[in-house]
Amino acid sequence: MSRLTGEALVHGYGDRLVVHGVDIDIVKGEWVGIIGPNGSGKSTVLRMLARLMKPRGGSALLDGKDLAAIPPKAVARQIAMLAQAQESGLELTVRELVRKGRHPHLKWYQDGSAEEHESIVDWAIAAASLQELQHRPLPALSGGERQRAWLAMAIAQTPSVLLLDEPATYLDIAHQLELMELVQRLNREQGMTVVTVLHDLNQAARYCDRLVAVKDGRVAAQGRPAELFTHAFFRDVFGVEGSIRTDEGVPSFQARRATTARRLAAPAESASADSSHEAIQSQETGEMTNV
Repeated sequence: MSRLTGEALVHGYGDRLVVHGVDIDIVKGEWVGIIGPNGSGKSTVLRMLARLMKPRGGSALLDGKDLAAIPPKAVARQIAMLAQAQESGLELTVRELVRKGRHPHLKWYQDGSAEEHESIVDWAIAAASLQELQHRPLPALSGGERQRAWLAMAIAQTPSVLLLDEPATYLDIAHQLELMELVQRLNREQGMTVVTVLHDLNQAARYCDRLVAVKDGRVAAQGRPAELFTHAFFRDVFGVEGSIRTDEGVPSFQARRATTARRLAAPAESASADSSHEAIQSQETGEMTNV
């Protein structure tokens, strides 16, 4: 059964379309990785699936119902999202931030301090290995520690769908693996549906059940990592050549060089233009928990 679906999604900035009729179908309980070159529209697709951006065309569906027709607080009880960039100047402790993840579940007269909610906050803090930092203010944390705090807030929502936009940003390799293994446990042990935008293709192959490759705002390919990782795939989607290896059924790719067409491309095709349009994304609903 499809849990989360994007049907003919379209979005753009000004007169420029960056997502062109994307169809994406997320089955309940699977972990899907969205991959592709910089500026291909990956984050824009994810934010439309989170109801943080309104599609210019098409629709995003949760259990077959248009997200636009579901109250924001009800969406936040089902879907949590960790974006690339978070507010760094919030004068909150880690625990206070994580507690905000419980807001979608509170009645208007509750403040989140009830024993039931506090136990979930404790669990989320422990899951993100933040016990020793829980009373420390956010501005005093490193970038990686802050990223884990925001992830703890997201999972404190106890969502059934977790959306992550480049979650390993700012993390060293050990914490990257810890974070990915935490998400893997949530997926496998609790049946949480996960959709992740990832730049590390080998991490995507290692952890995700299925990959959706986006190029120039369109779905270029999709399938299981072992099926998708071919030389033609890397040439066509990423413009690179390299070697592919398989270890215990998990493929990995090591880039050797850009393809001739890529090397001869104009510098204007760099990531700067696309990163700028992704950077100006805004949360159009505002009412959903800001994670």
